[in-house]
Amino acid sequence: MGYKSLQQDYKGMLAEIDELRELMKPRIPELAKTLVAEYAHQSVSIEDNPLKIGDTIAVFDLLTSKLFAHVDIASIAAEDLAQLALPQLRSDGGDESVVNELKNHIVASQWIAESAAARLGTAGMDEAEMRQLAAMTIKGTESEAIYAMAWGGSVPLGGYRKLPIAVRSNPLEVFPYPAEVPACVNRFFNWRNSQHHSKEIHPLILACQMTAYFVHIHPFPDGNGRVSRMLMHDYMVRQGYLPVVMQNLERQDYLRMIKDACNGDPRELVITVLSTQLDELHTFYWRQRN
Repeated sequence: MGYKSLQQDYKGMLAEIDELRELMKPRIPELAKTLVAEYAHQSVSIEDNPLKIGDTIAVFDLLTSKLFAHVDIASIAAEDLAQLALPQLRSDGGDESVVNELKNHIVASQWIAESAAARLGTAGMDEAEMRQLAAMTIKGTESEAIYAMAWGGSVPLGGYRKLPIAVRSNPLEVFPYPAEVPACVNRFFNWRNSQHHSKEIHPLILACQMTAYFVHIHPFPDGNGRVSRMLMHDYMVRQGYLPVVMQNLERQDYLRMIKDACNGDPRELVITVLSTQLDELHTFYWRQRN
C-alpha cells in the first residue's frame, strides 16, 4: 500500500483541506505558533513523559515571559539554540529530566514555528540543523547517559549511533547498521528535497512518509521519535499547514501507526494526520467567522 495510492484514496479530503487552507492562508503561520505548546506536549507524551497539559502550558508561559518575549528566536542559528540560557524549572516531583525534556522540546518547537514561517515553500531544515535540534532535545535529560555510556564509545549529543539498535515498540524491526547511518541520513535529505521539488506527493502525505522513513533509519542513540516529529512539524508549517495535534492520542496507538507505516502500511497514520489537519482548519475557520 503506497503513499501515492493513499493520496488517490483521500483526494476528496485533501481537496477540502486545501480549500480551507487557501481561505486562511495569510493567518496559518501565526495560527501554527499557537499550537507549539500542545504539539511539544504531544511529542514528549508519546515518549512516556508524565507531565500533564497544564504543566506544559505553565512551562510555555514562563518561557514566553522569560525568553520568547525578549529574543527573536527565528534569527538564532540552530547551532546556537542549545546554548541559550533557559529558565530553570522544577517539577513537583523533583524530576528535572522530564521538565527539561519538555522545556527543550517547547524551545525547539517555537524555533521551528518561527523559522519555518519565515521560509514558506522551502523543503525544510537541513541535516546540520536536524542534528542540532536532536542535541537540544537530550540536553539535561536522563538520555544524556545513553549517549555518554553507549556501547562502542560515547557519542556526542547530536551524533549518530555507533552500534546496532533495537526498540521495545517494534522489537523485530531491523535498522541500518551504524556504518550505514551517515549515508542513509544523507539519502533521506536528498530524497526529501527531490520529492518536495517534484510535487508528485501532497505535502501532508509526504510529511507522513518522511516521518516513517526517518524513524526507520533511527540514526541516534535516543530521541529519534522526537526528531521525526520535529521534521514533520517543520515541513508542514513551511508548506502552509498546521502542526497536527491528535486529540485523545494514546501512546500505544501512535507507536502502532508508526510501526505499521515503517512496515509498509501507512494508512492509519495518513488518515489520522489528514483528519486532524482538517479538524484543526475547520476549528480555526469557524472561530475566525464568529
